Amino acid sequence: MDDNRRHDKPLDTALTLILDQVSTIADHGMQPLEDCLGHILRQDVIARIDVPQQDTAAVDGYAFYAEDIAHGNPSLPVVGSIKAGHPYQGKAERGAAYRIFTGAPMPAGPDTVAMEEYCTVGKDGKITLPEGIRKGSNFRPGGENVRTGDIVLRAGTRLGPSEIGLAAAVGEHQLDVFLPLKVALLSMGDEVCEAGSPAGFDEGMIHDSNRPMLKALMISDNLRVVDGGIIPDDRATLTKAFANQLTAADVLVTSGGSSAGEEDHARQAIIDNGGGIDFWRLAMKPGRPMAVGRIGDKYVFCLPGNPVAAFVCYRLLVAPVLKRLQGGNIEPVMKITVPAGFAHQHKPGRAEFLRAKLVAKDDGRISVTLHGRAGAGVLSSLTGADGLVEIPADIGNVKEGDPLPFIPLREPSL
Repeated sequence: MDDNRRHDKPLDTALTLILDQVSTIADHGMQPLEDCLGHILRQDVIARIDVPQQDTAAVDGYAFYAEDIAHGNPSLPVVGSIKAGHPYQGKAERGAAYRIFTGAPMPAGPDTVAMEEYCTVGKDGKITLPEGIRKGSNFRPGGENVRTGDIVLRAGTRLGPSEIGLAAAVGEHQLDVFLPLKVALLSMGDEVCEAGSPAGFDEGMIHDSNRPMLKALMISDNLRVVDGGIIPDDRATLTKAFANQLTAADVLVTSGGSSAGEEDHARQAIIDNGGGIDFWRLAMKPGRPMAVGRIGDKYVFCLPGNPVAAFVCYRLLVAPVLKRLQGGNIEPVMKITVPAGFAHQHKPGRAEFLRAKLVAKDDGRISVTLHGRAGAGVLSSLTGADGLVEIPADIGNVKEGDPLPFIPLREPSL
């Protein structure tokens, strides 16, 4: 095994190495609740009220004391009506029922609600309640959802629709959140041109797919992208571009130029700017020619040029680091063990991440199958994939039925 292979870092080792060194660098501020989607919460949200704030009815029906029908008299007169937002005024009578609507506050005393479809209203105005109804049925006690003093949202949480809804439920109209990081993004290569450019149809040229793809990933991670364009394979030009981009951004992410070829200058551009390399090469496929370094106190992530490799490296290594820099809590990547619905030749030493789909068999069991053509440059294999199936570095060839870790992608999830 050559020196370079011996120094290839396993993905988990590389990620831990960086996460152990980084801390939050993002600014923060109070933001209106409607502007908080995707932001990371800076401070715990502590409930100042119970939710619901009082006992309420869970259904449309009739509220009553369960004890009043405990001895076989399921018929009660209806003496009042209670709507949501209109608490009952006065003392709740024993031996009576109250028409009540979903979400309406329960009158003091009654402890049970019968659903209206199971009740019968007689000509005398009395309501016949269903037999066997249990005490407490359809009764929502105050604080059932949240109690005063509960931590309803913890600092470091990325705010999605449900988190914003919960913050509103406890009365918060603004939150202290971390503001998006500014991430400079550029592509490298003499052969790379803008998507749609006529030059991209010339022999030997390619339209830049990495930058639009990575920009979309970053925007979905609530990052502000500073587009650095395409830089040719020239060491001096690239060195200057790195310096310029980091004056306008907190982090720099590049694609291409991180391999071992004579025209791959990304790592040297870091060094020429007075920076250093944390590591180069990952023990994974795709994504081996990945480099991470720093210029001053700012990180530079040099992704591989092949689009699938760039995607995988961003999702599994770069995105968690950027989340930490934004103040977010880091959770392990979700891995679900699923039997392989395929056979695959694999040489131990490097983990392999293959695009895959989940398939339900006739008996309901789930297996994972490969999706699209293999290869780090086959971007079409990502479209329609449910996720990545991992072949761990310490195993050999895969046989159908072998249990493998499956990593769901964000795109097909709920």
